[in-house]
Amino acid sequence: MSEGTADGGGAERLLELAQWAVECLQGSADYVQVYAESTVEVRVECLDGDVLATCVEPREGLGCMVRKDDRWRHRAFSVTELGSLPSWLGTAPQDGPDGIGVRWPEREDVDFTPVAARDWLVQDARTPHSLRTTEDFTARTVAVADTEGVRAASVSRLVRRRLEATVTTDGGHYRGLNRWLERGPTAGRGAGSDATLPREVAREALGHARDSALAALRGNRRTPVVFGPTAAVGFLHELVGHALEGDNFAMRSDYIAALRKPGAVPAVLSLYDDATLADGYGSYAIDDEGNTGRTTVLVANGEIGSPLTSVRAAQRHGYTPTANGRRRDYRELPLPRASNTVVRPGSEDPAALLEAGSEGVLHVGCLGAGMINLATGEFSFAALNCSYITPDGHRVPVRDVSIFGDALDVLGRIEAIGSDFGGDSITCGKQGQMIGIGLFSPSMRYSALDWSAA
Repeated sequence: MSEGTADGGGAERLLELAQWAVECLQGSADYVQVYAESTVEVRVECLDGDVLATCVEPREGLGCMVRKDDRWRHRAFSVTELGSLPSWLGTAPQDGPDGIGVRWPEREDVDFTPVAARDWLVQDARTPHSLRTTEDFTARTVAVADTEGVRAASVSRLVRRRLEATVTTDGGHYRGLNRWLERGPTAGRGAGSDATLPREVAREALGHARDSALAALRGNRRTPVVFGPTAAVGFLHELVGHALEGDNFAMRSDYIAALRKPGAVPAVLSLYDDATLADGYGSYAIDDEGNTGRTTVLVANGEIGSPLTSVRAAQRHGYTPTANGRRRDYRELPLPRASNTVVRPGSEDPAALLEAGSEGVLHVGCLGAGMINLATGEFSFAALNCSYITPDGHRVPVRDVSIFGDALDVLGRIEAIGSDFGGDSITCGKQGQMIGIGLFSPSMRYSALDWSAA
């Protein structure tokens, strides 16, 4: 990874502040963990070649989590509240950060160059359309210290760009979506960026919107379904990945209990969580509890592996630590969350996966919003950028697709994994915290799924 453990500057000062807070609190708790953060987020929204809005949000403070007598407590302290930290748990007041010669580090300049609003426009488009873009830039410095010897810091920088193209035809509005992620020390600085890339991203989104406008297929169907790269693992992230988050895994619901039984997941499937990928939206050198990012086997040859854990989940349930404690910011508790969900390429020709029998085949380009009930395994998800391949081989665009069913039944219908591979970036919510997740996978074919097109 281009980002790594920091050893000086602002990160080192944050680490000293985190250690100071641990020393203040450790006499009043069995375990103390302190998370120090200095982050700047910038969002730039454009519409049809004009800047619509710009928002800059700095976040600075300490998140303190303690365990005493098997009870967990959490409190966030902004920079202006640090003086009250030593007395939080009823300990005697101590000198504040200035008393130990450590000041809150000054923020560096944002140094972010967004794509010029007009550089998104598709100059030669023949279809009337609208383009709305969002750039989310994050420059983040964090440090973690605890009473078990954790002492780590990291600096990261990334920008995620999303584009929505809308085509209006006969009073209807039809959308096409596309995304683009950049991370590393030069992310968002403009240096070395391909000036043609924004238009290419926009052109692809516009193509999806045109297809959606042409869609005419409607009704409910059960056919083979092929999920394209990233859509395939996005589906599995929802059906299996969330069930293997330590706090969810410990619920022992009917669905999770059944998922743990031998044979519930086909032997053809192996699924991983990998925080070490160079270009993953969820990659990190350390998680938000100071533990080094790693690869965790979720499913190997159909066998369920280790649940993903935060410190609390590992201690509460006796699970193996996996360095998956993640949080939106210092004001939130760390939760067991995925980093990048990965299915490695198989051996099947991706084109062969799309061969249509008497029922045809649905091809899914992108998975949208939806939900799974982790108590029962019932799910429903929107699917975007879809097409239906008819029995005679014709490609027909479809829109407003919903895929639904029972997760255990559906997992048993995996029949082929392609040799292609792709990556994508999504945001995923849990207990009110939205974080970035990377998706990496080949195409995958299911023998029969229920779906509808509106």
